[in-house]
Amino acid sequence: MSDAYVFDTEALVAFLYGEPGDDVVADLLADVFEGGSEGYLAEANASEVFYLVARFEGAESDTPTDASLRVADRDIRALERRGLTIERADWRLAGEVKADGHVSLADAHAVALADQRDATLVAGADDDFEALPVAVDLLRFRDHGV
Repeated sequence: MSDAYVFDTEALVAFLYGEPGDDVVADLLADVFEGGSEGYLAEANASEVFYLVARFEGAESDTPTDASLRVADRDIRALERRGLTIERADWRLAGEVKADGHVSLADAHAVALADQRDATLVAGADDDFEALPVAVDLLRFRDHGV
């Protein structure tokens, strides 16, 4: 197992909202928070986590509010303060990953950052990660979609 992890959006949403597999993500993040491992989040994934939290915490229509945007900002900043590093991935490599497969653009940035940092990518059950143009270690924190 790696001593560095890149978390995709799905992993952090599972952690924040107690979704299936959150215990696996919590254990990995605890190791990051305690300084035993390095933890990274690609900027594109940070943006995704931010807008998803803002929608989830917003009005009934999943519309962000000023208050829900503050909650999203608080959650991201709390992860950073505890040791999760938000970092820019190589845009060209992310573009190559996206061009080659069916991963989302944000997940392509996570793959690129995992490659750059020689880190294990922590992802959910999406089959988008099965065939990538770069070799990254992949840790599935759950085996089914939510």
